[in-house]
Amino acid sequence: MKRLAIVMLILSSAALSCKLLDSIKGVGGGSGSGVASSDPRADIVAASRKFIDLKSFSAKMEGTGQTEIKQQVDYVAPDRYHVTYLGGTGAGMELIYIGSESYMKFAGGKWSKMPGDAKAIPNLRDSFTEEGLKTLTDVKFESGDMVDGKPALVYSYKNQTIVGNYPFTSKIWIGKDTGLPMKVFVEYTNGVLKNMTVNYDTESPVTIEAPIN
Repeated sequence: MKRLAIVMLILSSAALSCKLLDSIKGVGGGSGSGVASSDPRADIVAASRKFIDLKSFSAKMEGTGQTEIKQQVDYVAPDRYHVTYLGGTGAGMELIYIGSESYMKFAGGKWSKMPGDAKAIPNLRDSFTEEGLKTLTDVKFESGDMVDGKPALVYSYKNQTIVGNYPFTSKIWIGKDTGLPMKVFVEYTNGVLKNMTVNYDTESPVTIEAPIN
């Protein structure tokens, strides 16, 4: 029973984390020239749409709230996710989603295919739509900054989650050289999370295949 409870908590946090990634995609036409334009909202939209076109990426996520989230999420278009729990609840666990199929492995254990249709799990791409733009407000260009030694433009904005309509404030670091999101920091006023930091790797190759024990 305890293990089942942990599994359900992990599945919900995986969906929440991937939806956060999706919301960045959904917030994605600005300059893309490495300098902030006169329309900061358009800059965020441009970065997000460029992000949508990526065939793969990785993201390291750390969140605090009712439960700690520390995980890496790898993504390969159109529907492959590999979630690795680096700490907090479920540390050492891994989940793989490939289309309608899903697999789970506990720390030190073997992979097992999860019963049922993975589509029954909250859709990991629900927030990747233009719907996320409708409530984007108070967008501001803040400053220039560095992320891992690379120059970035920092923007702030307010929005709300599509599921639950939870309001949040956010900062996004957009690479001056790539026009892609490099980092996002989100603070929530409601819900199970208080804040979340996401660091993106859009350069390293990613492959996700069904596991073989």
